[in-house]
Amino acid sequence: MTEPTIQRGNLWFWLVLSLASALGIVGLGLGLEPQGAAILRAPLHSPAAGAFGFGLLLVWAAFAYALSAGRAAGNRDLALAALNLGLPLLLMLLWLRDWNALALLVAAGWSASLVVMGLRLFQREAIAGLMVLPILGTSLTGIMLSLTLWLLPAAQAAGL
Repeated sequence: MTEPTIQRGNLWFWLVLSLASALGIVGLGLGLEPQGAAILRAPLHSPAAGAFGFGLLLVWAAFAYALSAGRAAGNRDLALAALNLGLPLLLMLLWLRDWNALALLVAAGWSASLVVMGLRLFQREAIAGLMVLPILGTSLTGIMLSLTLWLLPAAQAAGL
């Protein structure tokens, strides 16, 4: 596997959009306090919070690199990329409003669109498809968190 051709202007474009999306997620996440989640929250000044934030930025930077690797993207790829930048922000907004059942569907849709995007990128440039795997893991975590936030209040009300 060789290093793909990266157009610097293209990389900067996707890097700025991806990191803006990541910072939007972090900003929205600061106000997220689901029922029963206070024990899971790390203080903002803790090393765990900083490591998580840095890791999130690296995941989104890898996504930007994947989008800019290889030959130019077509309209379908651009639409998928925009969808994959917007769906996690929508997911955060749904969690903030406690619409967790709908958030589960959005998280599943985000994962599905990332799988399609990863396959399309892999066909273009193998390394680009592999660079989508970290963000796919993030979307799978979104599915699990949505499911947990949806079912946890019902389980607590039932005394489980």
